[in-house]
Amino acid sequence: MKRIILVILVAVVLISLPACSAEEQTNISNTPMDESVTAATAILEEAVERRETILTSKTQIVWDKAFTPGQTYTGTAYYVSNNGDDGNDGLSPETAWATLDRVNKASLEYGDAVFFERGGIWRNTTVETKEGVTYSAYGEGAKPCICASPENGGDSALWSLWWEGENGEKIWLYHRDMPDCGAIVLNEEIIAQKVLGYWSGKEFLHYTGPANWTPEDFDLEEQLSQAPFDVTTELTENLTFFSKADSTLPDTLPVFLSGWEWDGRTPVGELYFRCDEGNPGEIYESIEFQTQCPLFDNVADGCVLDNLFIGFAGDGVLTVAEGDGVTVQNCEVGWVGGIVAVYNTGEAATGYGGGVQRLAGAMGGGNHGTRYLNNYVHHMYHAGGGIEIFEEQGFESGSVYGVQFVGNVFYQCASGLTFFNWDEEANPERKFVDCVYEDNWVLFTGLEDWMDHSFSPAFSHEGGPNLQERCVIRNNVFFVARSAIVYIQEYVEECFPDFEGNTYVQYADIPLIHSDSENLDTDIYDPRVAMEVLGDESGVVILLQENIWDNHLE
Repeated sequence: MKRIILVILVAVVLISLPACSAEEQTNISNTPMDESVTAATAILEEAVERRETILTSKTQIVWDKAFTPGQTYTGTAYYVSNNGDDGNDGLSPETAWATLDRVNKASLEYGDAVFFERGGIWRNTTVETKEGVTYSAYGEGAKPCICASPENGGDSALWSLWWEGENGEKIWLYHRDMPDCGAIVLNEEIIAQKVLGYWSGKEFLHYTGPANWTPEDFDLEEQLSQAPFDVTTELTENLTFFSKADSTLPDTLPVFLSGWEWDGRTPVGELYFRCDEGNPGEIYESIEFQTQCPLFDNVADGCVLDNLFIGFAGDGVLTVAEGDGVTVQNCEVGWVGGIVAVYNTGEAATGYGGGVQRLAGAMGGGNHGTRYLNNYVHHMYHAGGGIEIFEEQGFESGSVYGVQFVGNVFYQCASGLTFFNWDEEANPERKFVDCVYEDNWVLFTGLEDWMDHSFSPAFSHEGGPNLQERCVIRNNVFFVARSAIVYIQEYVEECFPDFEGNTYVQYADIPLIHSDSENLDTDIYDPRVAMEVLGDESGVVILLQENIWDNHLE
């Protein structure tokens, strides 16, 4: 049932006027209930329509003499189908290839296109993109699925009852050793919750902390004094699981399992799943595992990804990094994250901090001219999308030019969009130029149970001063975040991007802005003050007293 107790609708153009009288303030706070409910509900109804439009979008890429990324290709079209054969020539749907390995081995040239059959699924293989090649869909039905999940566990023969408790608790063992699993997705609707253990160098121990410790909080001595992990006592709730992936874990700490310090070995081990209702393979037709595989890693210059489903992965699935002029459009990117990135001591030098780290995001990187258009991005354990500048991956100038996020829907990501320069001091040779976040809908950020990050804003302005020129955050809808709608790490007014005409919907008891900057209040709840800080004179703020649509899209 759709429930709103009270909604306060504030047109923030009022901040340019003199302070309101008590009577004027009363008129604002007493906006008619029906009008307020209609305004908030209409946003979610339109979001559902936008999501459906993206999910059902048709392939419109055609051959032409001129290459227009996302619209045309100029070379040879190749086709890939689960019913194909790698011995075929791939030049027609009737002679399609079968596997991603065959696609990766093909001598694709700039302007070529690879079309995957709709309704097909390709698993656990990185797509080695080639410069200027389009990867899209053909046929009818659901978008072709490229995922990290090694198999569908929706088969009763794949599960055996491992333990049954006195009160009907049932823990099931999967039929094969699995790599570390970040989450289990049931019928593409439900997330089974991961229970973490801490690798001591010899065995898993009861884990004392949250999913993402910071070094100053982590007490290694306390952690190493914990009892060994006992599956029967640790899985205290129905639909929880433990991934005992320890086959190649070293006997010394820290242990890196992703990122630049990783040794490339993927440990595997038993997967225990508590499902009290019975055999999971009988109850759920689809059981997908979020395991590690960078599906589109370091996408090549000029590539187009169109009308694909990319997901069911434990780590980042779509990293553009240094690829220039990449277009990602009409794609669904979902169910990503939760694998352990590092078992740390709290003192080791690592980009992930201390303790047990679980991170994964969807789209982003430091690049030029990349466009993310009309994508549906959902259930990310970390950021849905964003741009970052790293010293290690700087270009000649070190700056990032012309990145666009336009028309996307971000739903139940642990954090929404990011704008992040890692430089602690302003560096004129590394800045954002002509980058745009426009007409994106960022909904219910950090409000899924499995997202236990400490902070979950809809939009993050992180890092140092973030030098920028002509960057704008315009006409977006930021609809409810668990921590704050906007996070500002360091506020320097002359370096701040332009905020224009955005809609900000937030629960009244949660800040509109949270900041660590010395020149701002830590938490800002007042709509007028928040819009003054952002400079969004044409923005609209809606404050909610209780949840709407139960924090879900219908």
